[in-house]
Amino acid sequence: MALTMAEIRARLQAQEAKGKGEGGGGFSNEPQAFLAHWNIPEGVPLNLRFLPDGGNNDFFWKEIDRINLSFSGIKGGEQKPVKVVVPCNEMWGPINSCPVLKEVREWYKSKDPTLEERAQKYWKKKSYLFQVFVAPDSCEVEGDKAPENPIRRVMFNKPLFNKVKSILMNPKIPELPTHFERGRDFAIIKGKNGGGFAEYDQSQWDMYERPLNEAEQAAIAKYGLFDLNEFMPKQPTEAELQAIAEMFEASVNGEQYDPARWAQFYRPNGVQAPSRESQAQAPASAPVQAPVQTAAPVEQPVAQQVVQEAAPAPTGNAMSALAALQRSTGAAAQPQTLTESAPTPTAKSIGTQGLLNQLLKK
Repeated sequence: MALTMAEIRARLQAQEAKGKGEGGGGFSNEPQAFLAHWNIPEGVPLNLRFLPDGGNNDFFWKEIDRINLSFSGIKGGEQKPVKVVVPCNEMWGPINSCPVLKEVREWYKSKDPTLEERAQKYWKKKSYLFQVFVAPDSCEVEGDKAPENPIRRVMFNKPLFNKVKSILMNPKIPELPTHFERGRDFAIIKGKNGGGFAEYDQSQWDMYERPLNEAEQAAIAKYGLFDLNEFMPKQPTEAELQAIAEMFEASVNGEQYDPARWAQFYRPNGVQAPSRESQAQAPASAPVQAPVQTAAPVEQPVAQQVVQEAAPAPTGNAMSALAALQRSTGAAAQPQTLTESAPTPTAKSIGTQGLLNQLLKK
């Protein structure tokens, strides 16, 4: 059962009190259900009506943690830089269950500015999955091919999510914005920052309540609400975690992405999954997994903070990565204590990897 406004506020306040504050799936077989909200004209609102999660979820969104691994090219293929997006295992497991963050935390604990800067590159990035109606009096989304079911899915970055969350902490708002009778629409307004990049600082909630119209109510009755859990990335297997660790080390070392080693697990946009025949011929020592959906990245990471925790001794991979970085900078890492924010409420990615890469650029 969905939480009341008061219960949501209490949970958000409790989570903030724990010291969180860091910034930064699987795929749908219905890519048209995903709404590319960034493909709108500047200054014209895209009005959305958020809907409750149809699954067992306290909130009306799901939070996803992903990590970007960059490579200098593809072995035997394109020689331009590529990126692979992988899920962070700490969405499901305890701290340090993610092979990337386990090592990157050691970089944050150093006094080496170069290592700390590199740590931000590999820190988890956050995105937030919602389901919505495109509300009346809204601008059109360029290139959008609306499916028969008008209930769409959107993925927001951290700054836009904070705009959404703001209404939940307003004591003057009595009802959840997803309420069918007394909810409110949210206007996404696109602009440009000083650098000429897209920003959404003017996005805002409508001042007035709006009951769902007959067409919207009929759509919910006919199609039902999505269970957002069905669009979350799946937890990596042991073999996939090993592949993530290998890709991370290769990325740090400036190596190319090797499809022969990793394409069956995670791959950049444009790289095909291995055929069933090639998977069947794989060595028994390297378990073959069904092609894993690459996760959707979002924006640049919000400044990272690390939870006060006993620093684990660096692993062999961590030490080798640190040593490689230190050799390139001539700096020696020294221990330091940082604070790491606890994750915000956790809540399959959407569309295709191409769509997700577009979202990352916006």
